[in-house]
Amino acid sequence: MSSLTNGRRRLGLVLHPLATLCFAVAVVSSVGCSTFKLPGFNTTPVGGAYSTGELGGVDETMDMDVYQKVRQAQAENSIVLQVASDDDEPVRVLPLPPESSGRAVFVSDLLKQTGVMQKLGSVEATLYRSSPQVIGGVRMKVRMSEGRTVVLPESDYSLRPGDRLYVAKSTNTVMDTLLSAALGI
Repeated sequence: MSSLTNGRRRLGLVLHPLATLCFAVAVVSSVGCSTFKLPGFNTTPVGGAYSTGELGGVDETMDMDVYQKVRQAQAENSIVLQVASDDDEPVRVLPLPPESSGRAVFVSDLLKQTGVMQKLGSVEATLYRSSPQVIGGVRMKVRMSEGRTVVLPESDYSLRPGDRLYVAKSTNTVMDTLLSAALGI
């Protein structure tokens, strides 16, 4: 016998290869992956409910025309309303009340007053808050009620100059609604 086999027998470590594998798997699973210092990335959204969107803030809803409209809105105390399915005027610059008036315009107000809710029915909306650090703006998801017709109060953001509200017709199906109701989401 080899000296390695003799050494194992002296220590009482004569194990079957399958048992050795099972032991190794048990040890690895008990210590977790954090022990191995694997490369990763930060998945925490910026500021809780906010995220910077795709590719450092540039997303598929932003193009040069929209970018120019956002710049115009910043300069003119206005916001940009971008409606995905509006063939007539998909991107509009809308004025905000003067700051001296003390009145605020909220996402729900904008959707009602512009007739977007009436035209599309159920919608999905995302607010892009203008930021010097992110080209396309900081992405802020607008949470809607189950029927996607009412903005939930916790995400009924007050609009600021340079904000861009992207609105699209909701793609929720009857099955999605039933599934979310069953799961309590």
